[in-house]
Amino acid sequence: MRIRFGLMGFMMVGHLGAFDLVLDVGHTPKQSGAMSATCTQEYQYNRTLATHVDRYVRQHSGINVVLNSSQARPEISFRDRYASSYGKDLFLSLHHDSVQKQYLHFDVNGCPSSTHGLGFSLFVSRKNPYFSASLAYAQKIGVQLIAQGLHPSTHHSEPIAGENRELADAALGIYLFDDLKVLKFAKSPAVLLESGVIVNPWEEQVVRTEAYQDKIAKAIASVENP
Repeated sequence: MRIRFGLMGFMMVGHLGAFDLVLDVGHTPKQSGAMSATCTQEYQYNRTLATHVDRYVRQHSGINVVLNSSQARPEISFRDRYASSYGKDLFLSLHHDSVQKQYLHFDVNGCPSSTHGLGFSLFVSRKNPYFSASLAYAQKIGVQLIAQGLHPSTHHSEPIAGENRELADAALGIYLFDDLKVLKFAKSPAVLLESGVIVNPWEEQVVRTEAYQDKIAKAIASVENP
């Protein structure tokens, strides 16, 4: 077993060797998540980003990275997601964000848009068995995202229905979401990253770019030593 030490104490996971990272593609084609300002499924953005991060991390770090779903098998179940995290150093679920319905406007094609939200968000669960390590990884990613010039979103802490999330670290955009299944049932430290708000027309165009995806990938490649 590998023993990893850090500011949050120590944990024993995986096998001797390189850092093991699972990239979880948020949602599936059938349960596709949020709809963007151009009526593009969130899943498509999640898949594109995960593929880009996978390639970047393999090329620029010593991390062992695994995509837990493939183009040939995109309809991954929660059971399979949890199984993919077993014995790994970090399970990272990649998503793109939206806002609550009262802030959305719809064009003639039914595409939603809003300028209410902007930026990235990170989520961890206190019900995850490795919460302290999860928080440490989220902090490291948040620091690196900011170093890349990105900014955390604040809209998930707004005291309204569907939000009102407790901030674990306001400066880094880290929220507590204790009952989020993909986090609390993971078999390793787990973090969910909302990479950008795709109902915001400006930010949707930004997250499409390779430059933006590189910034996300560079931050994720930093997690090896929390």
